[in-house]
Amino acid sequence: MNKCALLVFSMAVLAIAAGCSKDETTSRDADLAGVNVAVGEKNGPFGKLFVLNEGSFQKNNSTLDFLRFSDGNYVSDAFGSMNPAVVQGLGDTGNDLCLFAGRLWAAMNGSGVVQVMDPNDETLLASVQVPDPRFMAYSGLNVFVSSYAGAVYGGEETKGKVYRISLDTFKTDGEVEVGCQPEGLAISGDNLFVANSGGYNYVHENTVIVVDLKTFKVTRTVPVASNLRLMATDDNGGVWVSSYGESTWTQDAGGNWIQSMSEPMGLYHVTSSFTVQQAKDVHVSCMTKCDDGYIYTIGNAAELTGGFDNTLYKVSVKDGSVVSKSLSGTDASAVGNPYGICVNPRNGDIYIADADYTGPGKVWCFTKDLQKKWVATAGMLPAHMVLF
Repeated sequence: MNKCALLVFSMAVLAIAAGCSKDETTSRDADLAGVNVAVGEKNGPFGKLFVLNEGSFQKNNSTLDFLRFSDGNYVSDAFGSMNPAVVQGLGDTGNDLCLFAGRLWAAMNGSGVVQVMDPNDETLLASVQVPDPRFMAYSGLNVFVSSYAGAVYGGEETKGKVYRISLDTFKTDGEVEVGCQPEGLAISGDNLFVANSGGYNYVHENTVIVVDLKTFKVTRTVPVASNLRLMATDDNGGVWVSSYGESTWTQDAGGNWIQSMSEPMGLYHVTSSFTVQQAKDVHVSCMTKCDDGYIYTIGNAAELTGGFDNTLYKVSVKDGSVVSKSLSGTDASAVGNPYGICVNPRNGDIYIADADYTGPGKVWCFTKDLQKKWVATAGMLPAHMVLF
């Protein structure tokens, strides 16, 4: 082959290779334009911020949105757009969203299913039947899902369960009974920690149950606080767990319902030796653990006095130290009902899901100093967020 022919052949090969590379790297959801809220909002290794909108119970209107960082477009109902053949859509009442083993997992409480998706383009990979799924955790070749196990309001004290899903088959292959209405899960070492709420009972649960992952059996029950909900690991063999506290409701002379808090919302540390310590003056309505080594929560610092003071708390998982900042007087004071939180470990950006309860909610992005960067209109009850 002469030099000219070799050059032409080489250029053709390069062109074909470039074309193949483009086809392989261009996501199928690239044509979903959405609404531009932040031009060029590029965030290091992250391509998307996923948002799971819970929707209204038994309305089957849960949706999955995402913010595409490369062009700043907020795309609504990406799951519906990418899976038109799925007649029932994403499902009813999305309760948790996680990224495990390169897949996006959504626990759909009202539908009794865990949806498994490709995070690159939101296509559905599998649907795993789990009764009343609540929250999820991941270890090795398994995903674990807490379940109310069919409990209903006003019924008997039904024990909940944790189901084990195999990543090989996308089917449940084990279950263990825990406390009533289990919520958050966390895995530390060979232990699975389960937060029991007892939310359907007149007297709430107050325990964290410990399950040995090797035997998948309960090994310990740790009393913590009333009405437990969200969990995070501490990287030292223990976990952190939030409490919704205790409250009573009474009617005044005008028939208005008044809430009285007898035990405030709080954050507790269950150490590796199973002792319990409370984080001082931390109130939790929503929380997340960030890869920067901190737990971030938002709660009403004035709940016991009947006031309203939404406050951001930054808690070190290493030593339990707390830094707090009221949203009042910052751009974040515009958030009406903080329903979910996520933090970017690369630049400190804070994403807050703002629930309206009667219509579409919002997702806000603030700097670590609570200065507004962007806001987007989300679906009904935005709550759970994951960076991908």
